[in-house]
Formats: sequence, structure tokens, C-alpha cells
Amino acid sequence: MDYARYIVNAGDTIYKIAKAYNIEMAEIIHLNNLKHPDRIYAGQVLLLPFQGTCEQPPSEPAPIQIPEPTYTYAMWLYEAYAGKDSELTAITTYLYQAVLLDRPEFDALLRPIAYDEMQHLEKLALALRHLGVDPKYGSLSCGHWVDWRSRFVNYTTDLCMLLDSNIEDEARDHREYLELAEKIPIPEIQCILTEIAADEERHYHLFCQAKQQYCSEFSPPPPPPCSPPPIYTPIEEPEPVPIIDLPGPHDGGRG
Repeated sequence: MDYARYIVNAGDTIYKIAKAYNIEMAEIIHLNNLKHPDRIYAGQVLLLPFQGTCEQPPSEPAPIQIPEPTYTYAMWLYEAYAGKDSELTAITTYLYQAVLLDRPEFDALLRPIAYDEMQHLEKLALALRHLGVDPKYGSLSCGHWVDWRSRFVNYTTDLCMLLDSNIEDEARDHREYLELAEKIPIPEIQCILTEIAADEERHYHLFCQAKQQYCSEFSPPPPPPCSPPPIYTPIEEPEPVPIIDLPGPHDGGRG
């Protein structure tokens, strides 16, 4: 059986959706693991059994048909979602660092980045649901499920080591999201991954700036490690200015 992704509209209920698509309410509730089926909200994404015969009401956009869950893609997304080096780990690490450092300038740096990572977590959850799998916190390792663990958090307390680690993590994440966008040929998921990659690149530069500002005494001389090497431009020697002999006062000039 295939599935369709349905975006809940204002005023929708499970009963109305089930009736519109000739689906049993229990099927929708079970497929989406709805603990409170009476509390669905506008914008929520639901998976519906799709037989290729139901039609969307004219006033609403047609649902997106997706194939059976692709577990290879899900395995990759789970790792980015809630694996060891994941969005969930980044959120908890950056919030821990903000509390640990307890300085306004670092709070202003770390909390917005942590909130960005929360949005990434939500986007990846939607991508996993798009594949038809449960977006629970964990990852697949050698075919076995591994729950997310608090020991994944980076508890480094030295400021400069902490920033170095963040820079390395953001650079890795930026690269890996772009690679995933190439490997997963699903446009909706590719869009999510490229958006996240752009955020990770921005985070990388923010941490680089902080490293240059607060750890200059530990850094090598300019250029700073996060900046590209300077472009050498050879200095051109000026062309020689021609020397003109002017007539002296006794050589016919005006005296």
C-alpha cells in the first residue's frame, strides 16, 4: 500500500478527513499514532492510506503520493536527527554551553543557534514522516535501534576548546547535509536538507568569529584559522617618468 501526505486545514477533524477519503478513522489514528485524535491542528501533516482512487476535495490541494518507507534514506536521516552527532545533540550541547558560560555575549551567540537546531529537528521529523517512519529519538546502527543518550552531549568546559569543537561540528554537518541532499532523490527532503546546510554554514562562521575574538591569544598569527588565506597580489613597479631637459636661462630661455 502507498501513502499520501495530507496537510490538515482549519476546521478539519479526523471524521471529516476519513469521510472525504473513504478511510476508516481508526486507520488514520493508528497510522499517525494519534494519542489525542480530537486535537489535530491546521498545518499538521498526516499520512493517509492511498489506493490511487480517492480524490482531494476541489477546495484543497491534492495530497503528495509517496512510496513505501525507504529505510535506507530513513537510516541516514535518523543519524542526523537524533544520532550521536545530530540536531538533538547540538541543541542540548549549545544550551548547556550557554548556561555554563553564563555571559551575555555567549548567551546571544549560543541560544539563537540552539533554536535554529530545534527548527532543524522539526524539519527532519517531517522528513522522516514523509518516508512513513516514526520520528522517535534515536538512530539505526548495524540494523539495531539505538536510543539517543545524554552522553552524546559535549561537556567541554574550556572556552577555546569548546569553540573549536563547535566549529568542527558545524563544518562536518554542513558537508554531510549537502551530501545527503545529493543521495536522497526526493525533492521535498532535498529542500529541507539544503536549507539546513545553509544554516550550518552560517553557524560555522559565527563560531569562527567568536574564536577569533575571544581566543586570539591562543591562535596563530593572522590570518586567523577560519579565514581564507590572503590573496597575494604582486605590486607593479611604476613606469619610469621621462625626464625632459629644460633650457637654462643662458640657453635661449627667458631670463
